[in-house]
Amino acid sequence: MPQSRSVARLTRRDLLGLAGMAAAGSGLACLGTVLGYLALDRLISPSRPTVTLSPPPTRPALFKQIDRPGILTRQDWGAQPPNHEAPNESGFYSAENPDGWRVYEEDLRQVYRTVVIHHSVLYEGDDLSTMRAIQEQHMDLRGWADIAYHFGVGQSGQVFEGRPLTVRGTHVQGFNTGSVGVVFLGDFSVSYPTSLQFEAGRRLIDWLALRLELTHLAGHSDFNGDTDCPGQHLREMLPLLAQSAGLTLGTGGYVAAQG
Repeated sequence: MPQSRSVARLTRRDLLGLAGMAAAGSGLACLGTVLGYLALDRLISPSRPTVTLSPPPTRPALFKQIDRPGILTRQDWGAQPPNHEAPNESGFYSAENPDGWRVYEEDLRQVYRTVVIHHSVLYEGDDLSTMRAIQEQHMDLRGWADIAYHFGVGQSGQVFEGRPLTVRGTHVQGFNTGSVGVVFLGDFSVSYPTSLQFEAGRRLIDWLALRLELTHLAGHSDFNGDTDCPGQHLREMLPLLAQSAGLTLGTGGYVAAQG
């Protein structure tokens, strides 16, 4: 069962002490009609992975959960550098340029409350190529300064670094400020995530929830009703992800960063 906000915050503060994570645009980042869309036989397995959640972890297990999962850096997957002249995310954030590239100056535990789950739809046959293709689409076709999401979770179980957590994403229209964007690579309107993918995503979200003192988890379509993202098969697994991380499912915890 999801923990209450007060219990969850006390547990995380107890685990993390006073250490915080020191350190834009709007848009719908999930890809609908995409370049390089493949036949269904090249997508992930259509069968649902077997998922078994253990009882709520003991205190020693919670200490283990805050370990940072293995994350492939931008440099290692060949990400392009941000383009600060991008037409739809040009320059840097200010009161005069609210859609610019926004770097959070606050303690990130005060910025973030909600993690938003997406699917990419686009899949290029392997995780690495898919991450590169997503970034190319977001920068070249959508006019954003960088890939929209903070993390990608591949079908192989590899987790990829997207935008730095210190920077606002462009993954959920109207609700980017203060929300963490996590995209699972694949089209989950037709298939389920692989078991390796689901487990990697679960561990990532567990870590983010503890590290950032998150309270809620939501799907993209919970905020933007005109999209099917993250696809029906991943959407039905969101309660499991929320339960594992001790988060409340839904949009009720969203609080935009001030300023």
